[in-house]
Amino acid sequence: MKHKADTPIALANITQMSLEEHETLIEKIRERRLAPVREYAELTLLQAAAKREGLEEGLAKQLEMFKKELERADKAIDKLDTRARKLRVIKLDLEEL
Repeated sequence: MKHKADTPIALANITQMSLEEHETLIEKIRERRLAPVREYAELTLLQAAAKREGLEEGLAKQLEMFKKELERADKAIDKLDTRARKLRVIKLDLEEL
């Protein structure tokens, strides 16, 4: 015997449903429950990927800044070496006088 479908307006009478109709109803309820769980799991993965991407971008930026600062430090050391050589030359010139 076929019963009315379960809709928000006309609810089916579960006491008059067959075993197959009960199983179908339970399966629909499970699917409705699992849909947000699947969406949550997907969004959690997307959030983790976005966080990882953000961290990787931050790492790349920090490494680039480190590289530039290291280059500036190398230039400063080269300038100090040049200055030290000039000072030695001047000191030697003073000693010759």
